[in-house]
Amino acid sequence: MSAYDNLVNSIRSRLADGASLPLFEGLVSGSEYEFGRAVAEYFRAAPAQLRDDSPELFEIMEKAPVSGLDRDFYRGLGCRPEPFTDIWRCGFDSGILRLSEDGFFVDGGAEDLFSSQRFARLAHGKYRGIAAFEPAPGNYAVCLANRGLFDERLRLFPLALAEETGLRRFAERGPDSRLEPEGDCEVRCIRLDEALYGERPTLIKLHLEGGELPAILGAEGLIRACSPQLAVCLHRPADVLDIPVKLLEFCPGYRFCLRHYSSSITETVLYALPDK
Repeated sequence: MSAYDNLVNSIRSRLADGASLPLFEGLVSGSEYEFGRAVAEYFRAAPAQLRDDSPELFEIMEKAPVSGLDRDFYRGLGCRPEPFTDIWRCGFDSGILRLSEDGFFVDGGAEDLFSSQRFARLAHGKYRGIAAFEPAPGNYAVCLANRGLFDERLRLFPLALAEETGLRRFAERGPDSRLEPEGDCEVRCIRLDEALYGERPTLIKLHLEGGELPAILGAEGLIRACSPQLAVCLHRPADVLDIPVKLLEFCPGYRFCLRHYSSSITETVLYALPDK
């Protein structure tokens, strides 16, 4: 057995439930077609909890017409569904995460503070704090406008999370904004370890359009010290292996769940759960 196979098997053994397996296998394949087939299997075999969490998503998949399949993902899926993303549950699966009255939420890629508001509501207002990071100037202006929805427990940073603190090029494209060498502006990056030195986060959400692994590298100290829950959106093909491997290096007790929240190839979330 090759080193690659050993790596895949080691992560497969850390999957916390059967619902994660088809998504994992589809992502590991590296094939858009195979991932489409995996998402179709995930929707067909979804247990009751998943359907209760995202009923509209499953309904759209079941009613989608089989026509005009012009890309590999749709061929694997066997249909062309209506465009849909379950923003209400993306990153906040009710059957996976454990929220406590002492919770501290890190909103990496805050965009408009929607995820922060979602956390606050799911916690019924009982939480220790929220640290929200949004480097895109336009998005950050929206965050400032929505700041009044929160009390003093929200800390808002116009910074990008990365593996090193410093200035980086950045492409501002609304919800698709990201760190990019040829970006049209410059933003300041910070390590989460530095931004939250002395804090103990309980849940870290990262939706950074491909910058998730560097942000995790910049949070090594916090992850080792606190073993927080994580909800990480996967954007690069290698993320399905690289991110769990790095998290297990920092916290060997993590177990993982995968969930898919979109009728398209996007919005697959990796949940990392400590053994507690």
